Amino acid sequence: MRSKKSDETDPASIFNRAEWYDRGINWTARLDREIPVLTEVFGPPGEGGILDAGCGPGRQASALAKMGYRVTGADASEDMLSIARRDASGGGPNYVLARYDQISEQVADGFDGIYCLGNALAAAGSRDAVRDALAQFSRCLRDRGRLFFQVLNFPRMRTEQPCTRGPRVASVDGVDYISVRHFHFGEDVCQVTNVTLFNADAWTMRSHSGTLYPVTIDELREWADEFSLRIDDLWGSYKREPFTADQSPEVLLFATRV
Repeated sequence: MRSKKSDETDPASIFNRAEWYDRGINWTARLDREIPVLTEVFGPPGEGGILDAGCGPGRQASALAKMGYRVTGADASEDMLSIARRDASGGGPNYVLARYDQISEQVADGFDGIYCLGNALAAAGSRDAVRDALAQFSRCLRDRGRLFFQVLNFPRMRTEQPCTRGPRVASVDGVDYISVRHFHFGEDVCQVTNVTLFNADAWTMRSHSGTLYPVTIDELREWADEFSLRIDDLWGSYKREPFTADQSPEVLLFATRV
């Protein structure tokens, strides 16, 4: 008979949401895509600094800080921030616990740039919350400061039946984890369910769900105009090709506060 594993050695114990998110992503590949675009959009480090809105475990913020940028990371999850602070020990970004609707109260204004990646803007969860987040971002930017964010191309995804993404494979402590995401659309909400399979003595499945707001390009244009954000460009991926509604997998938008 097998002995029961302790919490410390049980592979399922990594399914703390923050820990699993951090360990389940190929950060080398992701930062190779994202950091060159961020430095292109924001230009060389300036006195106003950069705000990472929805910073998660702080991988982008840490990479930019090492390049000389003054970075503030804000996130609504203390678990995410504990990972970010742990990895920034001895210097690096400043991290602040704040929801999107609190950012302008919790951090200074006058930022040279703000970015919000990994579909984190849609994770605000509702139409009003996404709109309010853009209003907060605008308040935090200096005049001529730049905003950059990435969300999925939800209108295109609505046409897919079923709508799935993956698989994503991660290897942690000798165990392979295979994850697939399923997106289910209502009228004004998208429920995303992540299902992960792993084999440690026996096949095991873990799943969790969250709610996204399936924001559209028309809404983004409307709110950008409302909050004095001039859209400079729309890309369909980190390869910088122009966004097309029926083909692009995601929306990368950058704008200037005017």
